[in-house]
Amino acid sequence: MTPPQRIVTLISLLRRTSQLMVDEITERLEAAGFTDLPPAYHPIFENIDPQGTRLTVLAARARLTHQSMGEIVAELQRRGYVERVADPTDGRARLVRLTAAGRDVVRTAIREIAAIEAKWQQRWRRAGLKGELRGPFEAALRQEDVGASAAAQPTPATARAKR
Repeated sequence: MTPPQRIVTLISLLRRTSQLMVDEITERLEAAGFTDLPPAYHPIFENIDPQGTRLTVLAARARLTHQSMGEIVAELQRRGYVERVADPTDGRARLVRLTAAGRDVVRTAIREIAAIEAKWQQRWRRAGLKGELRGPFEAALRQEDVGASAAAQPTPATARAKR
């Protein structure tokens, strides 16, 4: 009798691939001189808009609590990668914006991520994948975003019930 085998799901394969890619970008950033940017800080750089982004939006995009995002932003501010500035559209609000050092990180990361993605694309092709992954992934995520937006909208029945 053979022992039961561990089930390997697509989710676990995607997570493992993602972890390996994050490990590599972290190593490459360290080699480029950015030794103070552990992976926990990467979501800020991934989700910040060029003109700056409100903390609440950064937290929502990164799927972190407002408090956790605030702590990360405060640490990145101390390290000189981001700054908080007045939102030109609402003087009461603040934007988190990259500093010159933060823009250097992003430029370096984009270059290194392109190399990492190209390497993985080659691996996937050698393993039998046809085509590219970016387009289908983006399309599927857009469908999810549309579905989530539609689910958040009140229906006429729920709108009436709230009155």
